[in-house]
Amino acid sequence: MQRDLEECIDLEIVKTEKRRLEIFIGILFIGLLLLLINMVFFPTTISETFIDDRSIKLGVYTSAAFIVILFVSRWMVGKIADCEKPLPNWYKYYSVISDSVVPFIWLFFIIKWEGSGIFLDSPLIFVFVPIIIVSALYLNFWISFLNGALIATLYGIVIFWTFDTYDTSTMLPSIVYYTKAVMFLLAGTCAGLVAKELNKRLTVAIQTQEERDQMESLFSQQVSKEVVQALTEAGGASFKIKASVLFLDIRNFTQRVQSLSPEDVNAFQNRFFGPIMDCIHKNEGMINQLMGDGLMASFASEEGDAPESAFNAARDILSRISQMNKSEWNEDIKVGIGIHNGEIIAGNIGNSTRQQFSISGIPVITAARLEQLTKEYNCSWLVSSHFYNEVKHLAKGGSSLGDVKLKGIDQEMEIIKLA
Repeated sequence: MQRDLEECIDLEIVKTEKRRLEIFIGILFIGLLLLLINMVFFPTTISETFIDDRSIKLGVYTSAAFIVILFVSRWMVGKIADCEKPLPNWYKYYSVISDSVVPFIWLFFIIKWEGSGIFLDSPLIFVFVPIIIVSALYLNFWISFLNGALIATLYGIVIFWTFDTYDTSTMLPSIVYYTKAVMFLLAGTCAGLVAKELNKRLTVAIQTQEERDQMESLFSQQVSKEVVQALTEAGGASFKIKASVLFLDIRNFTQRVQSLSPEDVNAFQNRFFGPIMDCIHKNEGMINQLMGDGLMASFASEEGDAPESAFNAARDILSRISQMNKSEWNEDIKVGIGIHNGEIIAGNIGNSTRQQFSISGIPVITAARLEQLTKEYNCSWLVSSHFYNEVKHLAKGGSSLGDVKLKGIDQEMEIIKLA
């Protein structure tokens, strides 16, 4: 589990590295373009700023070289991403070193050719701030710390060399520049702490999401994806959904098991309900309640084929029971099935310590009453005419029993006998 989390985080780092490089390339390209515009349209300003002609050219060459280096890095990261591998450590350190060293090459030669330490105050120094900040995207404390330490060390060396070699009487005291170097080190440390915290929070977030996905996956084995989606969108509250509801009851169950031991009763239930549950799951149904002598299942689908799924499940159940009666049981086991469809209320019922997913509504009551009527009409399968109209292209031999007053239902309902 921990290894999977680390791999997931490593792959996210690859994605952020691609974006980091693309942003830097864009920024450098714009900077290079502005530099060229100044050279073409404002040559006087350039000549007043730089004494040596090589200085401005070095700026162009350094910027172009930096862009090439970043393009090469982007190409390497793309190859790594295509292979779905994490960034190797050597690349991370290569990136940190190249991002830090290249600007100092420009700074060193500018100071040398211009013979002045004034360029220690150059706006170019600010480029190290985003470099240190984005190093936190590696989510590694030591890489960010190394970035800040390397920049601080290089800057300190340039400061010492400049004040030792050139006239710096017009500049600020050296302590001011050394303080900047220390600030770069502190910035790298802070970026490292941020990286460490981001790594921890991202690990928790990914772990939480994986646990949630796992729970939803397990839940989806019992509930259709439409129900899972509706329950998630409802935030655990009750919601309405169109579904077909199926009730099943084993006839004479009490008489059948009254002489059996608890172990034998449990064995009988497992042998009986196992194949029945398979029939329901195969047809994308959900078992809402499992009693000792029966069950309640529901079928819901965005495609509107929930009635067909319920019909196919019931047909498969009766066929499977017929096969078991011939091959596995010493007696003829009979069941009663009732099905109705309509809008039901679904959701978690309970308190903060214990909840259970349940369904309710007129279709649930109706399906239960139809199952009970199978005893009175001496048949195995009764459905409402509303449900039958949805599946009559699949049903054969359905016969109307007329309008019947169901217990708990105000209006009479036409019921159809299917088996």
